[in-house]
Amino acid sequence: MAVYTQTKTYNTKAFMGMIDITQDFQAAVTEAASAKGIRDGIVTGFTTGGVAGLTTLEFEPGMVGTDLKAAMDIFSPYHDETGRVIHYRHHETWHDDNGSSHIKAALLSPFITIPIIDGKIAIGPWQNLTLIECDTRDRVRDVIFQVMGE
Repeated sequence: MAVYTQTKTYNTKAFMGMIDITQDFQAAVTEAASAKGIRDGIVTGFTTGGVAGLTTLEFEPGMVGTDLKAAMDIFSPYHDETGRVIHYRHHETWHDDNGSSHIKAALLSPFITIPIIDGKIAIGPWQNLTLIECDTRDRVRDVIFQVMGE
C-alpha cells in the first residue's frame, strides 16, 4: 500500500467561519495518483488545533451563513441573552474566552475520511467537505491530507 501526504494552510474566520475544501481533497488524491499511483483507497483530512473541525454538509448560504452556527450555539453558546460572554470552566485554566469553541469542535471532528474510487473522491452531489473554525478569533489552520491505497 502506498501513502501520500500533503499539508495545506487556510486563513479561517472566527465564530463558525466555513471554507469549502472539497477541491483540495480531490487535488490531494490527483497528486497522489501522479506521485504514487494511488487510484483506489482512502483520503483522510485532519485539521490541527483544538478548536476547528471538518465535516460534510451542503455548502449553501443558509447552512453556511446561519443554520449550522445557530444549531451549534444551542449546544454551546458564546453569549448569554444580555450579550455577555458565558463563563466556561475552561476560561479559568487558560484565562481566555473560547470554552464554547472547544465544545463546538468536540461535537464536530478534527478529521474526515473519504473513499477513493478510480482516482475520485466518493462523495454525493450535495456533499461538500468543509473546514469549520470554531474559535473566537480568526486563525491560520493547517489541514493534513493523507492518501492511502493502491
